[in-house]
Amino acid sequence: MSSTEHKAAVYLGVAKMVEQYTNELGTSATPAFVASLIEFVYNQIVLLGEDLEMFAAHGGREVVNTADVYLAVRRNEALEKALRVVHESLAGLQVQTDE
Repeated sequence: MSSTEHKAAVYLGVAKMVEQYTNELGTSATPAFVASLIEFVYNQIVLLGEDLEMFAAHGGREVVNTADVYLAVRRNEALEKALRVVHESLAGLQVQTDE
């Protein structure tokens, strides 16, 4: 997938979320706001990816693992907790399918 395709996917996802929330709130968002939000989200995703790659390289690995993700979100306790819940539930599913 090219960076253009990634950005298009982010555009679509963010635009849908903005539309959903503005409909729920009975308001609207300007195209300039949506464009700015898309740029912000895309840039954050790129930075996160770069951080994850660096954490894995520092650990002597070529593949990112869950420890790298937890390291990246260490300053956001709520996000770390939510990711751990999802990770544990997925690990439970993996154990069940291995039996």
